[in-house]
Amino acid sequence: MYIASMNKLRYGDLATNDKALLAHTGLTSDEFEQLCPFFEAAWQRYIRAYTFEGKPRQRESGKKRANAVFASAEDRLLFVLYYLKTNPLQEVLASTFGLRQPHASFWLKLLLPRLEEALGKAQVLPERKGERLYRAVEGHSCVLIDGTERPVGRSTDYDTQKEYYSGKKNDTR
Repeated sequence: MYIASMNKLRYGDLATNDKALLAHTGLTSDEFEQLCPFFEAAWQRYIRAYTFEGKPRQRESGKKRANAVFASAEDRLLFVLYYLKTNPLQEVLASTFGLRQPHASFWLKLLLPRLEEALGKAQVLPERKGERLYRAVEGHSCVLIDGTERPVGRSTDYDTQKEYYSGKKNDTR
């Protein structure tokens, strides 16, 4: 298997370049550093209770390994945020971080749930229910909502269809 002989991407490479960090993760350095403690806490809770394979721990986890894939919490967070921001193939992700593809897949499966937990603890997960969204934005004078269009079932009755048809997306073939 071929692994590019370039340097591994690490947080230290991007920490002082806010523009590069934003391009790689979608977060500014302040946002990244605010999220990192939540992410590290989620990681520590997991690793104290479970092995890398997801089995319950029989004994306490040992000290950090000298040959650890990710030397710091920032590197783990960078890995998962880079994946979510750029959506590369796992082979590309692996070579960017100096891994093999199966290891990239393994780390994604391990870190994505930790990121979701961290975002929940930091209270920055999107609201999925309308009533909770209403409570969350109550009292704010300006709210921006980034929505996704979803298909809506159409009535079989022509008059009802006409009543709800917006006129957009005309088929002018």
